[in-house]
Amino acid sequence: MAEWIVGGEPSTDLWDVDIRRFGSFTGNRKALAERTGETLGLHYAMRWPRQELETARPLRTSPLYDLLSAKGAEFGSKNGWERASYFKTNGQARPEHTLDQPGWLPWMVAEQRATREAVALYDQTSFSKYLLQGRDALAVLQRLCANEMDMPVNKMVYTAMLNERGGFESDLTVMRQEDMAPTGFALPPEGASPAWGGPAPAYRFLIITGSAQTVRDFDWITRHIDGAEYAVLTDVSALYSVLSVMGPKARELLGRVSPDDLSPEALKFSWTKEIDVGFARVRRA
Repeated sequence: MAEWIVGGEPSTDLWDVDIRRFGSFTGNRKALAERTGETLGLHYAMRWPRQELETARPLRTSPLYDLLSAKGAEFGSKNGWERASYFKTNGQARPEHTLDQPGWLPWMVAEQRATREAVALYDQTSFSKYLLQGRDALAVLQRLCANEMDMPVNKMVYTAMLNERGGFESDLTVMRQEDMAPTGFALPPEGASPAWGGPAPAYRFLIITGSAQTVRDFDWITRHIDGAEYAVLTDVSALYSVLSVMGPKARELLGRVSPDDLSPEALKFSWTKEIDVGFARVRRA
């Protein structure tokens, strides 16, 4: 703790006492009152593996929440988001908690088999999403990330985000989007000749990280943007849904709802592009 206070970061993992594991929504007084009563009531109770707290829920839900509920989804909570843990079949009740093999295991095995042999849809909207924008956005990523971040537009890179000791702070998926139009102020880009007089281009990156990392990764990136750099990080987690279509028949399923070319030749591995799905315009990766 002393190293953390004096040096700005601890020399070991102290996530369990890191206040950045909480979102601002957890300060709601009504939710705190209900959750405090529940947790104190469970203090001497039997705590079961994978047992979820039940107060102040649902709090954050994806657009598919009602649909998944109707399909028998049993939800867990991650950073306030309701996420489907498994699906009850044939209208069965939620299995009792146990220290033995959980009653929902056969249902989950069937879900995994469907993914491997056919197709399955996973709602991963709870992932944290940021937009990093500005003239120096690329320089910030190059400094913080282990991978090469100077990539073409629509390229996607999975990378570690490291600290000064070379240790992991997070792992991210970063997509480079179209550069933004110049904002009008004439600042030369790095390496430009003294005679250059046009406005600087502005980079734009969409960053995807874990559900529990929203506050911590946002803090880590923003505190490492130098005061002289033009780069702005915005939390856009609630503005985007993330749906993963997985399995050997995933392309066939998407082909029923999209007129675009979904072949591997049209979209190579680690690239993204916008396609039509029904009446929606989505980014396929």
